[in-house]
Amino acid sequence: MKKNLLVVGSVAFDTIENEYGHADRVLGGAASYSSIAASYFAKPAIVAVVGTDFTAKDRAPFKKCKIDTAGLEVKEGKTFHWGGSYDKDLKNAITKFTDLNVFQDFNPVLSAKQKEAKAVFLANIDPELQLSVLKQIKKPTLVACDTMNYWISSKKAALLKVLKKTDLFFLNEGEARQLTGEYNLIRAGKKILKLGAKHVIIKLGPNGSMLVSKLGIVQFPPYVLEGVHDTTGAGDTFGGSATGYLASLSKWDTLLAIKRAMMIGNVMASFTIESFSVKRLAGIKKGELEKRLKNYTSMLRF
Repeated sequence: MKKNLLVVGSVAFDTIENEYGHADRVLGGAASYSSIAASYFAKPAIVAVVGTDFTAKDRAPFKKCKIDTAGLEVKEGKTFHWGGSYDKDLKNAITKFTDLNVFQDFNPVLSAKQKEAKAVFLANIDPELQLSVLKQIKKPTLVACDTMNYWISSKKAALLKVLKKTDLFFLNEGEARQLTGEYNLIRAGKKILKLGAKHVIIKLGPNGSMLVSKLGIVQFPPYVLEGVHDTTGAGDTFGGSATGYLASLSKWDTLLAIKRAMMIGNVMASFTIESFSVKRLAGIKKGELEKRLKNYTSMLRF
């Protein structure tokens, strides 16, 4: 039986352009990717806000993946909308516009049921909001958190408070260097541990992921894929699926469990990058996931 996971973050529309084409107003947002990815291992419930322009068709991927959307608040106005383009290697996004719309006043208030959550994934939102959510949750046993360079530069004090309450902290390599002033990622990870996070997972994009923890230091390569179409949401997919897997375990705080979670995160991200938006991610068949996990395990064995 799948266990519950509370996901707090953004549900948005993305308009994306790269060498493979153009996608206009497709489902995006950190909470969208992370909750859909987590749904293969846990029972996610999302806390987010959308505008009155968010239709039943837009909700369809959540329904398909059996995600609890009782916490998806609808406010008068337009849904958060981000637009950007990518260079040829699909690694660097160039933001063309960011219309926060109803997300600008997002201030999550949890229901009585949500306050009882044992596992929570705080997707990339203002660390002050992340703190507010954590204060409302009574006794979590797994707190995972993601962030971005903007919050490190503008809300570092609040982010440092979040770190002290975080079991699993996700950030990319540039953010790890920005937060710590250390270029070497192992030293950067160790500094973040001293700041309070119990385990640090550094997302390396096309180079996979790295764990820095008192349990050990591990780096995994990505799942090797020829047909990369769009990398938007890959990091959110990684974090959501890894957290969803750990939430499904009776004891998650072991090196073996976290390593397995990272493997799953890398494999799940490989599905996301095969299409624009969540189209591929929301349509994974059990056999496909098992086959990729098997292939990935074989790739790592020698």
